[in-house]
This record gives sequence, C-alpha cells and structure tokens, in this order.
Amino acid sequence: IWAETIDLGEGGMSVRAARPLRPDETVEFDLARDDTHTHVEGRATVLRRGAPRVYGLEFEQLEPPMRERLLELVSPSPSAATVGRGMGIAPSLHRESR
Repeated sequence: IWAETIDLGEGGMSVRAARPLRPDETVEFDLARDDTHTHVEGRATVLRRGAPRVYGLEFEQLEPPMRERLLELVSPSPSAATVGRGMGIAPSLHRESR
C-alpha cells in the first residue's frame, strides 16, 4: 500500500494511505530514509482515521535494533529537522494476513 508519512514519533506515525485502512487493522511497515539509507521495519495497529485516507498508527513492540533506528529518525538533529513532518521518509505498508 502506498503511503506518505505525515508525522513520525517514538510511539507511532500518521500516514496518508492510497487505500482505506480499518481501525484495529495490523499492518507491516518499512520506513526508509533515502539520505541515510536507514530502514525501520515492524508492525503497527491502525488507531484512528483523521482526514480522508489519513490514519494514526501505533507501533507494536519493535525489536531493539529497529527501536534504535527509529530513535535515530525521530531524534532532533540539524540533518533530521524535517523528518518528523513527512519529509524524506517513505513508508511501505502491507496488510498482515491472519
């Protein structure tokens, strides 16, 4: 599922998705930041729907290496000043099959 990161934090992210997502749906994600080649992979649960096709996702338990990479992405630094506002991070979302 194509998605655009709107906001990113330690506990989750807000995305604009190309297709509708259901509340409580679990999705697998891969966040990629091109300028550092950093990837964060994991699972998240859809918590809420905001504007059309905008969703709040809560990260499920991330493995320690993924948690460290996520903290690198969201920590304030001169090179990452715009990261939390959807600039430079492209999420890939996949519906989890149950």
